[in-house]
Amino acid sequence: VLENDEIVTTKLKDIIFTVGRTGIITPNAILDPVYVGGTMVSRATLNNEDFILSRDLRIGDYVKVRKAGEIIPEVVEVDLSRRDENLPKFVMPEVCPVCGSRLLKAENEAEHYCKNENCGGRRLEAIIHFASRVAMDIEGLGEKQIEQLYSLGLIKDIADIYLLENYEQELLQLDRFGKQKVKNIIDAINKSKENSLDKFIFGLGIRHVGAKASKNLTNYYHSIDELRLAKQEDLVLIDDIGSIMADSIVSYFNDLKNIELIEKLKSLGVNPKMNN
Repeated sequence: VLENDEIVTTKLKDIIFTVGRTGIITPNAILDPVYVGGTMVSRATLNNEDFILSRDLRIGDYVKVRKAGEIIPEVVEVDLSRRDENLPKFVMPEVCPVCGSRLLKAENEAEHYCKNENCGGRRLEAIIHFASRVAMDIEGLGEKQIEQLYSLGLIKDIADIYLLENYEQELLQLDRFGKQKVKNIIDAINKSKENSLDKFIFGLGIRHVGAKASKNLTNYYHSIDELRLAKQEDLVLIDDIGSIMADSIVSYFNDLKNIELIEKLKSLGVNPKMNN
């Protein structure tokens, strides 16, 4: 903790769990709202089970909170002098909060995973990631809009984004979807078909493959079909692509559901290539 960090104490009201696109389960602190570093904070990430156990955080504790790097709220420690001795110890849930599948934890990893690829939480996060600014950058399709469209069944997977123009009338009925906004979203969706290959690779959300690795891959593979045929022993020779990432890429393209998704995207006009 840096000396000039502002640290405030507030109550930990609850710990809730969110599911990421790769299935990682993240615990989040729900706090009594409190001002830290000039903004009101009511949530903070708790990273994983080890983070909570090492600090012995319990729901109902008074906790010290600061802004890590002046941006992200972080729970530093418990104020034990104010602890109610009857508070139960934290126990990590055994099942996914969204789909109820049993959670798994690899021996050498701190995170728990939901391995159900059809988990609604994972599917929703995958769509949000694909459309996000860092990936396919589809303006107007932010987290809130995608959650709304997903809950109505208008988008069930990434490819459904490119079918939205067939639902213009349905979109116009929605709250805060005026004629101009719907037109802008459909234009942004069509524009994203021309995106660079590295943005598309990153958008697919292959586990362990970040934006930089996606860019490095396009120096060697000039279309998604070339990458799909890549062998583990060739991938590891690329800058910043270690064996874990190479295995992840190979197993992604060995999954028939992912191949079907890519073929569906191609049929809808999304097939970015590099200019050789």
